[in-house]
Amino acid sequence: MQTSGEIVTAVVLDPEGQVAASGKLATAGAYGIVDQVETAAAHRRRGLGSVVMRTLAWHALRRGADTGVLVATDDGRDLYRSLGWTVRTPIAVAYLPEPAGA
Repeated sequence: MQTSGEIVTAVVLDPEGQVAASGKLATAGAYGIVDQVETAAAHRRRGLGSVVMRTLAWHALRRGADTGVLVATDDGRDLYRSLGWTVRTPIAVAYLPEPAGA
């Protein structure tokens, strides 16, 4: 667990000390915002994403947040559902490249 200002980062290391799974949390009042939850390909389907999410949820509760917010990829949605999260609204994402020379 690492804390930098308002950001909490949960990290699970493999036996070689490499990051196997991680995720970040920021709180804003009653909201815990979860971001960048990732499990390395070689470590998927072992429960590490659940460990990261439960750790972040615990820290969110300690900080007074009682509502979680996250944007899930299609791959992550099953994990979040298994942990009791529900889809409230679909999100559309757009990417605009920076102009050359900016």
